Amino acid sequence: MKKLNLIIEKNIKKILSIFFILQPILDVIAALSLNYLKTEITLSSITRLIFLFFCIYYIFFINKEKENKKYMILLFAYFLCYTITVILKKDTSVLLYELKNTINTFYFPIILISLTNMFKKYNIKINIKNYAYIYLIYSLFIIIPNITHTGFSSYAYSKTGNSGWFLSANAVGNILSIILPLIINFIATTKKQYILKITLLISTLYIFLSIGTKTPLISLIICIMTTFIYYLYTWIKNKNYKNIIISTTISIISIISIITIIPNTSFYKNIEIHKEYLGITNYFEILKNYELIDHFIFSQRLTFLNNTSTNYKHADTLQKLFGIGYIENYGTDKVSTKMIEIDYFDILYRQGIIGFIIFTYIILSLYKRTNLKNSLLKLELRTSILLILLLALFTGHILNSPSASIFVTTIIICYQGGIHEKNN
Repeated sequence: MKKLNLIIEKNIKKILSIFFILQPILDVIAALSLNYLKTEITLSSITRLIFLFFCIYYIFFINKEKENKKYMILLFAYFLCYTITVILKKDTSVLLYELKNTINTFYFPIILISLTNMFKKYNIKINIKNYAYIYLIYSLFIIIPNITHTGFSSYAYSKTGNSGWFLSANAVGNILSIILPLIINFIATTKKQYILKITLLISTLYIFLSIGTKTPLISLIICIMTTFIYYLYTWIKNKNYKNIIISTTISIISIISIITIIPNTSFYKNIEIHKEYLGITNYFEILKNYELIDHFIFSQRLTFLNNTSTNYKHADTLQKLFGIGYIENYGTDKVSTKMIEIDYFDILYRQGIIGFIIFTYIILSLYKRTNLKNSLLKLELRTSILLILLLALFTGHILNSPSASIFVTTIIICYQGGIHEKNN
């Protein structure tokens, strides 16, 4: 075991770098496996599971801090109670399904415990250029399929858009959205590397306008606004009026260009399709009707929330404490595996009050104040965290999805100082 530990410690930076850069490739493998091989056991899920075991092994056998071990023991105690609850209230035939989804949910806190310790102990720093390369790989896996017409549709029917070789437009859109602020920082602060920066800029505009979902475009607008306000404040403070005039002019031209382009995009076409489907003549009608808000803005997530909330209220004390799980109304003709897709409520109801408290307690305990200097990088990392919180509410699959939570983990670590503050 000592030899194994020495090998791991010696190569830990390489292991993390390889796993980090593999993420878009793993997501493509998952999509191709599910669409063509019709199997849920994919190379990507196996790889991420192995990495999870690697993190657990590190915590117990390499990590020296007792606090991290306490977190893991707390989680294992909860998993045991949850397993017993499933067996008592359902049966062993659904245990594997329930545990698989529970592992997906707690993937985030487990790797956050482990990676926070690794980055601190071995003084690991992420170069923002790594995010740029990963973002570019994700982009190419959308753009190339679009050009070759080999990609998957963002929607099963009616609406338009293409998610490339990825399984879900929402999932890949979420990942690109939370990384986007760091890409803007890379473009704004990196010297030279003009080809890479122009490629990132063009691919961002192409993907965010063609993927068809609302999230990426709204995230882009938020990022542009926060960055513009930062520079405007800095220039006003330094009385740099020349830059204010130039940037304002460029911003106005950009806004006019985007407004001109948007009607021809999948994003706009999908809004029009949705509007026509709901029989709406004016967008202001939506704000006056709860059902329209639910359908148009939340894609019926409020309905799913109400259904699961009702089932939770009817559950007994044991299930309220440890969770109703991922199969609702088990053993009845109203059985459902539909997720709410609002992460906060999915974690609360699926894992119960105790599971939710443990999940939240671990995240808040590991979330420390940043030691970064006041800079654009600090602002963009805060914007990323803001987007994580918003997307967890409006689209889901951020905090309880391994593919996205890996980036959530690294962004939190970067915010706490695990990133090179200067780009070369």
